[in-house]
Amino acid sequence: MEEFTLNTESGAFNVDFARKLIQFNVWENQRVWDLAIAPLTEEQFLREVAFLRGSVQSECQRIIDTESVYLQRILGTSPINGESVEDRVDRAAIAAQWSSLRRSWTEFAEELDGGLFVSTCEVETDGGRQTMEVWQLIFHVLYQGTSRRSRILRLVAEVNQPAEFDLSLLQHLTGLLRG
Repeated sequence: MEEFTLNTESGAFNVDFARKLIQFNVWENQRVWDLAIAPLTEEQFLREVAFLRGSVQSECQRIIDTESVYLQRILGTSPINGESVEDRVDRAAIAAQWSSLRRSWTEFAEELDGGLFVSTCEVETDGGRQTMEVWQLIFHVLYQGTSRRSRILRLVAEVNQPAEFDLSLLQHLTGLLRG
């Protein structure tokens, strides 16, 4: 098996790949919303599922919170004042916040360059402050998004019939599936 390493000296390739992965994350979030979440009734959207001890709503909020916090860390901005998780309890409020977040990530991807890609950010962790490169934060968001979307699909399977989601990353990266 061939070993994969990240070549940080070739910033253009890495930036382009990061842009593609950010675009995938935005695309996949919208796809999960449209095909799996939108068909749910309000009761199904809010229902606590014993298997994962959560709801579709709570997982949507976790995606928003994770992606918001990491984009704020990368851009060096502060959180939106006055907004709390309770403000996003209904589906319309969550949809609006998710839509705004998708636009922000899309704009970020368009403006991403090699200097920002390898720049560092100070982040708070359970163990204190840690310095991370922007590319690490981007890949963390992608990992968390994939994990959370998988949880959403598992929750949807408990309350409704889920849409098919197989090999979507491969399909997105190779251009086999668009839309």
